[in-house]
Amino acid sequence: VRAEGVLSLLRSGEAKRPYFVEVAGCPKSGKSTCIDIVTHFLKRTDFKVLAPVEGASKRTPHTLKYDLVAFNTWSACYALQEILTGIYSQDDYDIVFLDRGLFDAANWMNLLVSDGKLSSEERRVIEDFLLMQKWCERINVVFLFQCTPETSMKREYASKLTRRKGSAMNLDTLEKILGSYKDVSIRLSERFRKFVEIDTTDEKVRFLNIAYKMIHDVFDDIENPSNT
Repeated sequence: VRAEGVLSLLRSGEAKRPYFVEVAGCPKSGKSTCIDIVTHFLKRTDFKVLAPVEGASKRTPHTLKYDLVAFNTWSACYALQEILTGIYSQDDYDIVFLDRGLFDAANWMNLLVSDGKLSSEERRVIEDFLLMQKWCERINVVFLFQCTPETSMKREYASKLTRRKGSAMNLDTLEKILGSYKDVSIRLSERFRKFVEIDTTDEKVRFLNIAYKMIHDVFDDIENPSNT
């Protein structure tokens, strides 16, 4: 019943449409799992949902991944492209879910600075473009998923036949990623209307419960946008 009321608000013009949700965060923190749960519910309750495949993992040319500056630039532009698709598409989406968006792109640029692959000035120029008000004001909420590196690795091994480490899936790199998210959150989170941090480290965490809370946060914001 509540979903019907929220959908009516969106389609009557009483709330700005589409409503944009970015889900960012550490590898194996539950981002994609919760997006799947939430979008499944919304589609079953008649929302028109755009949930594009994460650009960083699915649509990049294979050899691009060997140049991290080019790779992350591609991913950032893909995220911006999907925002513009959501705004201007004739499909009239109600809600758009971004699995890694503008905030997430800023985090990976931050990591490139710490690795010596970008200068601080280059990062500033990129951030000023990616996070300019014209784009940021369309992101209604950013959910930042975090968990400890040990938790990420445990979840990685639970569904793999080998314990050989990857370029990102190793404790040292995961520690850097987590630290970068904390740094970027302090610097940039206020550029977004609503910013919600979610820690999924606890072994007893149920992603179904987190997804349930995400839906309520989104519905609360659509019903009472002045409260954010």
